[in-house]
Amino acid sequence: MNSIDTLIALANLRGSLDLRCQFQGDWAMDHAPEAFGVAPYHIVLSGTCRAELSGGQQVTLEPGDILLMPGGATHLLRSQGARTAPKPPQVIDGGLLKVHRLGGNQPDIDMLCGSFHYNRQSLLFGALPEYLVVSSREWQGDGQLAALIALMRSEADGQQLGARTFIDALSSALFTLILRTWLNRQAPVAGTFALLADKRLSKAWQAMLAEPGHEWTIDNLAAVATMSRATFMRAFVKVAGVSPWLLLTQLRMELAYNLLRQSRLSLLDIAAQVGYQSQAAFSKKFKETYGEAPGRLRAR
Repeated sequence: MNSIDTLIALANLRGSLDLRCQFQGDWAMDHAPEAFGVAPYHIVLSGTCRAELSGGQQVTLEPGDILLMPGGATHLLRSQGARTAPKPPQVIDGGLLKVHRLGGNQPDIDMLCGSFHYNRQSLLFGALPEYLVVSSREWQGDGQLAALIALMRSEADGQQLGARTFIDALSSALFTLILRTWLNRQAPVAGTFALLADKRLSKAWQAMLAEPGHEWTIDNLAAVATMSRATFMRAFVKVAGVSPWLLLTQLRMELAYNLLRQSRLSLLDIAAQVGYQSQAAFSKKFKETYGEAPGRLRAR
């Protein structure tokens, strides 16, 4: 398992395809902020529209484009024609997906809309920008992204057995291709992805990802990176934006969160597995991170 696989697994990612949106004429659709841990996405199948984002940015979306909002921030989608106030769509049930429709049944734009659900405090999602746009038209990976979108559309249009399960699995795979496309297109200059791109610092970060419960010290992390202690600390903080200890703690807490939800290990065993000799010290740090004690989260 490589480092990106590890970060995706830690995020406990689940994808879902939720809606088919078909709009005609001048329209606007407002999207309120999502709950923490939900990242909506929109796939433009045909037509063109505009996305207005919370920071004032405006993005034009064309066929094959995918807009992902990793932090679930508010955004507005609208037609490129005359500006109009948002209004509720007509909701059409009966198929695999609900259809949201504005205007007639000859839409100017056709979209698939869904969401990715992930664990709170995810290192992976915390390293992504407020929004990102990738295009299946520009993806050079043997048409993988375009082929996946076509398969999702085919399943959404049909009534095949097990289609709901299949299409949600495809949605989860979609995230990996979005991430791969984005990383191939631009090299992040800071954060956990930038660490992976650094020839020497990546060795230390990959070692932490592989063994988060190990008794790491600055000296042995610097040795893994083949750097002096002082140079390693300066370079790590400059690239990651945080100290190795803070990033290691975030990693350990995310792993503990998954173990609490997915295993029957005792709190003492989980504490030991994520590098804490004391259950009390582990519980204190976990509560600082997630706002509740590990035992309470497990019970809930």
